[in-house]
This record gives sequence, C-alpha cells and structure tokens, in this order.
Amino acid sequence: MLSPAQAKLSAWKDVQGTSFKGEPTEILGPFVVFRISGGGGRRALLRTFSPEDCRRIHAEIAALPPRADSFTEAKGYATGELAGKVQRVQNRDLLPADLTGQPEPNLLLVLCGSHNSGDGWFMASNLNQFFWRVRRVYPGLMEGIFLGARHDIGQHREIAIQSAMPWLVADLRMQETMSAFSRYIPREEGTNVVLVTRQGVPLVASPAGDIGSVRIFLDQASEFLWQIDPANPAGWPDRLHYLNATRPAEFAKSRAEPVLVGNPLRADGLRKYGVKRVAARFTVAPDGKITPTLLSGPADVPADLAAPLTSALARAVVAPALDQGRPVAGSLDYLLEVPPVDPLREAEQVWLSSTTYPVLPISEWLVLRPIKVSEQDFESSIIGERTDGTVILNAFEVNSGKISRAAQMSAFNSDWFTTTGADSVRPKEGDRQKIDDGTVLTWEKIRSQNGFVDMQTGLPRDYTVGYAWTEFEVPRETDAWLGLGSDDGVKLWLNGELVHDKWIRRSSRVDDDVVPLRLKKGTNRILIKIQNATIDWSFMYRLRLKP
Repeated sequence: MLSPAQAKLSAWKDVQGTSFKGEPTEILGPFVVFRISGGGGRRALLRTFSPEDCRRIHAEIAALPPRADSFTEAKGYATGELAGKVQRVQNRDLLPADLTGQPEPNLLLVLCGSHNSGDGWFMASNLNQFFWRVRRVYPGLMEGIFLGARHDIGQHREIAIQSAMPWLVADLRMQETMSAFSRYIPREEGTNVVLVTRQGVPLVASPAGDIGSVRIFLDQASEFLWQIDPANPAGWPDRLHYLNATRPAEFAKSRAEPVLVGNPLRADGLRKYGVKRVAARFTVAPDGKITPTLLSGPADVPADLAAPLTSALARAVVAPALDQGRPVAGSLDYLLEVPPVDPLREAEQVWLSSTTYPVLPISEWLVLRPIKVSEQDFESSIIGERTDGTVILNAFEVNSGKISRAAQMSAFNSDWFTTTGADSVRPKEGDRQKIDDGTVLTWEKIRSQNGFVDMQTGLPRDYTVGYAWTEFEVPRETDAWLGLGSDDGVKLWLNGELVHDKWIRRSSRVDDDVVPLRLKKGTNRILIKIQNATIDWSFMYRLRLKP
C-alpha cells in the first residue's frame, strides 16, 4: 500500500457538480471513502456518483490489497503496521499480542494519550465500554490501538495495565516506526481519539479529554457505525446503485446470481411473534422485483403470520442476476435463523443506533446523603474480577420482572422504604428522612453538570450510600434508554420498579450501562441509589427517548 504522500489523487465530481481530488480506498456500507490531500479523509454516498464513476471507484479499490482473512497478513496502510509491534494487557501484565485467529478489522479506534496527563487516563477509562459495546454488536469490525505520548516505557505499561485497556497497545520502542499513526500523537498536552479505516483514512476525531468531547465522539462514531450497518435501510439504495453500476462490467463474460442488499426482516421483531426460522425462495426479475415463496412450516412460523411475512419479504432489496453483463431472471435462497434473546446486546444495539433520538433533559435532582456502610460488609462482598479488570461485588443486573428481598439485601444492604416500596419515595426539598434510629437526613436539591451528579461535595464519602430522586413528564407512553455510569454500585427504580441493579467497584464513565426503560404517559419518577467504597462518589446519565 502506498503512503498518503505517494498516493495518486484523481479528479472526481459528484452528481451535484462538486469537484475534488482523492484516492478511493474502500466501500463501507453506503459510502465510498477517499483519502484526500494531506492524509485526510472524505466519505461520499455511492448514489452521488454516476455509473461510470462507480466503475472507476471499483477499479481503483480492486487494485489495492483486499481485506485479509488473518490480521497477521494485513496489508492495509494502517492495519499492516501492527503485526509484531503491539501488546495486550493479560493477567495484569503487558505481553506481545497474538493477532492470529482474527480477521483484519475494517476499522481501528486509535487512542493517543499520556500517563502524565489526567486527560489520558480519562480517555482510556471512558472509551473502554464503547470499545466492548462495538465488539459485541459488530463482531470483527473494529480493533483498537493505544499510542503513548510524553512518557517512558514504565509509565506506558502502567497506564495500560491500570486502565485495563481492552485494545492493542503499541510497543513504545517501535511506535516511531508506525507512520500511519504518528500524526495523531499529541506533541504537547492533551489527547486524541480517532476512528480510522484499515487504510488509515480518518473518519471521526476528538480530543476526548472531558465528558462533553467524549460524548460527541461516541455519538459521531456510533452514528457512522449505524450508517454502515447492513441492517440500516437508509443505505440500501446506495449499495444497490453501486452494484447495478459495477456488476455488469465485473460479470461481462460470466453469470452471477442475485445478491441480497436489504433484508426487510429483523430477528428481534420476529421473536416477539414466536417466529423461530424464516426460509424462503426469491424469484427475482431482471428489474430486481421479487416474488417470494415462504418455505418455513408451522413449526417455525405460526400459520397466521405466513401471509404477512411473505408480504414483508417482497420488500427485500435485491440486485438481479446477470448473464454476460445483462440483467436476467434468477432465484435466491433466503434464510433467517432467529437467535435466542440477548437483552444486553439488543439494548446496546439500540443505543449505538439511536444517536439521533431526542435526549430528555434532567437537570435537577433531590439527593439524600451520606448513609454510612460498614467497611467490613462492603469489602467482604468482593467475589472476583472481570476480564476487563473491574472488581465484582456480588454484581448482577435486573432488567425486568421481580427480584426477591433476600437478593436485594444481599446486593445492597437494606433500604428504609423496603416495606412501603420505592414508589412511596416522593420527597420535596427540605424534607427530613429517618433512615434508622441513629440517622436522620435532609433531601437537598442539586443541579447536574452536563449529566454529571457529584454526590461527595464537602461530605464524608468513603463507605457510604446516597439516593438521588427526580421526576419528569413525557407526552406519551414510550420506550427509552438510559446511558448510566456510577461510582460505585448502582440501583435504579422507575416508578417504583427495580429495573437495574449492579453492585460493582468502578469510576463514573460515560454510558457505562445501557438501561432499557418503558416510560408511561405523564409523570415518571426515577430513584437511584449509589454506593461508594472509597475516593470519588458520583453518577452520570443521559436519557434517550424513542421518537
């Protein structure tokens, strides 16, 4: 792969008449990604190019090394520089990374920061969960790489291990030889996080040194991931336009069967209606029109759903068969297996694709604090450590249904409202609340700062519990998702029902947990319980509503 300085930048013009120079490097979903002068990036929708230019794009990309089946064989300008030069955090040590057994990723999350800067630690902590979330929802799509700045080998090792970095870590001794990444390493104070293609073309970038900039990056990166997701119908016309322009030339002297571009069925929707498996045969006309025949029997598809499913399948988007470069009739076998329910993955999938959903502002909370907790009781509940380094304190989550009082007691000591229920908690500012025979506290009003609530201001904070309560109005019953971070353990009740329970030791981080909620029309009430072990004590949040 040529370096950006060596790459030939050819002239292009989209259908609106905008001219520019660039090198097409890859197709990602509905976009063609260009490298432009200076190593920058530009992406454009495929349908904005004429069929002739689509064929030029296809030819130039075909001349580049294809995505490798093995990361160790990667030839991308960025991904090809990593084999033998990267490490991983394993068993609280930094060891050479083994890249065999995984395909070359299409995208790289490039994180650059310093052990000697608070921004570097903040970035590493707050991008951790986003990285895992993308890996769960889009397996094989993205890898990460951390590059150090303004620190020595020992400090490089320490920030990687103490931050429990889940991504690759550049070998600091070889970092200077990695030319695809050097431009992102800050020479002065500060951090950088950049989402780049395997060819090193930047897509999204941010300093990521505070809550606001991290959220902007996460939302822009998540939006791009959703835009290139094959399940996103918005990208189907672009893919179809590109295939209809390039496939006739590609198969000018051979035959090619139809290609499914857009699948109209979603597994999560089918599961709700008891559908287990959808098998069908598509008869595809030369113009791409589909006549589906449902092959699934009653054991897989309830009889009353056969006709609606057949109708839905007719809305699939398909590029027709070709013979000697000409569209002809053809057939395509369709199969969708409905996997078992995975609430965590489904909530995270919605979160990554919901960056344009409206955020309900919640700026004021009533808080009740501090309630002392026995240090011995708290520490004795440590039961293990996750692979990402977080300590588990009898941790579990509740997303629906009931949970026994015994389990509640085990997870989070007791609550003063256990007998009357969480929905009985409806305080006003200045109300006095008896916790036990020796503790009476006052509900105080505090304002959040960019969705961050500091529970510790001027108060004892080690081995304590606090509560935060708020109410808000929504105009209709709707689904919502709460991005929630806490330091440390957290319990959440919505309208008196326990919907989230995680007793764990961690720092407050942006969108650490994604909690699905069902809001009712009118007034809704949220009660949050935050338990702190030592040092900082806080939580952060943002609430997205389904439009």
